[in-house]
Amino acid sequence: MLDHLARPALETWEGYRAAGGGKAFERAVRHSTPEAVRADIQASGLKGRGGSAFPTGEKMEAVARASGFPRYVVMNGEEGGPGGFKDRFLLEGSPYLILEGLLLAGYASGATQGLCVVRRSAPEAQRRLRQAVEGLRAAGWLGANILGTGFTFEVSVEIGAGVFCCGEETALLESVQGRRGYPRPRPPYPSEKGFRDCPTLVVNVETLANLPLIIDRGPEWFRSIGRADDPGTRLWGVSGHVRKPGVYEAPIGTPLAEVLAQAGGPREGERLAAVLPGGAVSAFLPAEALETPLAADTLAAHGGCLGSGAIIAFSDRCCFVQVAQRLAAFFEQESCGKCTPCREGTKKLREVLESVSSARRKNGGEPRRGVGREVPPPRPGELLPLLIETLARSSACGLGRAAGTAIGSALRLFPEEFAAHFQRHECPKRICWS
Repeated sequence: MLDHLARPALETWEGYRAAGGGKAFERAVRHSTPEAVRADIQASGLKGRGGSAFPTGEKMEAVARASGFPRYVVMNGEEGGPGGFKDRFLLEGSPYLILEGLLLAGYASGATQGLCVVRRSAPEAQRRLRQAVEGLRAAGWLGANILGTGFTFEVSVEIGAGVFCCGEETALLESVQGRRGYPRPRPPYPSEKGFRDCPTLVVNVETLANLPLIIDRGPEWFRSIGRADDPGTRLWGVSGHVRKPGVYEAPIGTPLAEVLAQAGGPREGERLAAVLPGGAVSAFLPAEALETPLAADTLAAHGGCLGSGAIIAFSDRCCFVQVAQRLAAFFEQESCGKCTPCREGTKKLREVLESVSSARRKNGGEPRRGVGREVPPPRPGELLPLLIETLARSSACGLGRAAGTAIGSALRLFPEEFAAHFQRHECPKRICWS
């Protein structure tokens, strides 16, 4: 995919066509059938690149078989977690590739309308995508009877709510209809009752970018890359304490250390202490586990996940109590507030972690005092695991259930660092306070 993005003028229709773009959709709509396109996607083994890793062909099949009309395809561009930027990179670098994927998804699933939902904080991606939509329309690739084939498809660009929870597909559908971005209970699934209560295929940006490549080169080519049970490559947005932060591509199953090496490795004079391989919803992997293959099952063995392709590296100079505090603050801010465990649990996580780094500054390390009696200080080492377990078991959606994952793994990986804060109100690295 990055080979394609290295070609010039991809933001223009002429440049995209000169680079071979458009061939996959044109061949599909002129010479193939929706059933054959779905069969190729299923045969390729493509899984969603947005975090859930659900087989894309199965989602297409579910929408195509649904009884309701009209049908919709919604591009999920609500990329909002820490370290998440590879979808924006795709939208800005090759908007026509994404739109060709959207056309293929619409043709395969029997949809007549596509919605491109782009995060509010990505104005350049919005501009380029709107420009590309007008370019497609001028070329006769949108509207009624596209290329004289009888296929009708329209596309609109929508500005997303700009909050992390709206990356969850049902919350995204709620927000794009002007309602609060609360996750819906499932079933019914979006393939049955999605946008405007009609069958809807919700697809991540990178997933759409793979569709033209699969239809153009064939499912066998796609299956020849990556792992047998999870084919293809993935884009990784690598950030944090590395020499060359950026977007890198690697086959699924590539060791994490190799992707970090592409990003230049740790900065001069530093060593990596831990990495979040799937963004804020993943567990930390320690430095000794960096040879772990980037695949769902191998990361799960360490409590990690692929997530949405955000790899965040942390050096040995980090205070992981401070990192945990900032993660808790992020999840508190981004909670939709619908369910009590997430709304109150993320707030309490943040308060407990803040207390251990600020208690000495505020109270000189002395116990807090109530009215006429001493109030014993909290025991964060006991309270945090209980909060994390409650979030994991009781939250209404996957984002709430994952809110404490990284924090819990940091507790296990760096017990001495947390103990120094909890018991002695000391930061060994003299970062929180000295």
